Amino acid sequence: MLNILIVGAGPVGLTAAIELARGGIKPTIIEQRLEPSGLSRAVATQSDVIDLLEPCGAGAAIRAEAVSIDKVKVYKKTKLVATMHINKIRKTKERLYGIAQNRIEFHLTEALNKLGVFVQHGVALEGISQTDDKVYTNYGGETHTYDYVIAADGVRSFIRNALGIEYDGFDMPDVWSVADVYAKDWPNPEEGKIYILPDGQIASAIPIETGRFRITSNTLNAIDTLPVKINVTEVNQQGNFHISIRQANTYSKGRVFLAGDAAHAHSPVDGRGLNLGVADAADLARRFHEGDLEGYSKARHAKGAYVLKMSELARGSTTCRRWRPRTLVYIVLKLIHFIPAINRYATLKAISNRPD
Repeated sequence: MLNILIVGAGPVGLTAAIELARGGIKPTIIEQRLEPSGLSRAVATQSDVIDLLEPCGAGAAIRAEAVSIDKVKVYKKTKLVATMHINKIRKTKERLYGIAQNRIEFHLTEALNKLGVFVQHGVALEGISQTDDKVYTNYGGETHTYDYVIAADGVRSFIRNALGIEYDGFDMPDVWSVADVYAKDWPNPEEGKIYILPDGQIASAIPIETGRFRITSNTLNAIDTLPVKINVTEVNQQGNFHISIRQANTYSKGRVFLAGDAAHAHSPVDGRGLNLGVADAADLARRFHEGDLEGYSKARHAKGAYVLKMSELARGSTTCRRWRPRTLVYIVLKLIHFIPAINRYATLKAISNRPD
């Protein structure tokens, strides 16, 4: 049996571990955090990604707990410009769900434990090297040898940096903010809302459970940036962050493979990061079982490049400060709003990671 180490126990690492274990390969999985995260982090989950998690049981649990986001409304300040009708997409199972990342991790961990694999928390990788047939890692004061290593250790990936894999792209100078809140009397709480504001500012509010919302903005205070009043009863998390627009120039080097944020990073505007990372992990695990590792980097790099392109299109169009491009954006949004065929096409593009 292959001896595989997974570094990182977020949704990407957990998915890789589950899918390997379901096929008879029980990996070692380590995580430098002392315990699972209690924060919301990623919030929008696509139905095709939940489908990937159905065989292990986590998909059904996630779908049962998540909020089905039936519509996403886009506003110019407080004036409705467009409604994307996710619940009206026909001939497809494509849907969008809101659920906090820590709850996804909970259900994935439950599924993994049932397969007899347990995360080693509080364990940080300290070194990695490889030969043609083995990977040598250092953690816990000892050297451990593996056949392969999967790096699911995030944007600042220790493994990617240690192996000298280029992470091409740039870091945004803007400071973004996020708030995970409970709120009373928020109108139409099952809808996602995006507010395009003057001077390139944006704010969004996405439901992640009944009465709980993830508010994000490219300003210093997401809650205050909302142009409408929100009656916050409890704040679970608030913070500021910078975003990176980057992609590794290869997703593999020797016997080491990158997945998730270790391989790609983009803005949170369209909520694709977790979905793309989970799909990376499921694809990589399948290739281990089928003996098709050679095709992983090329295939997933192409998927990542497409999602990066779509994410940047969404970010650039909603945060542009120049009046002519912004006017064009509002024209396109009006077309989406009033023409059903365009609405269906644009909505499907917005909630799918598929280029077709």
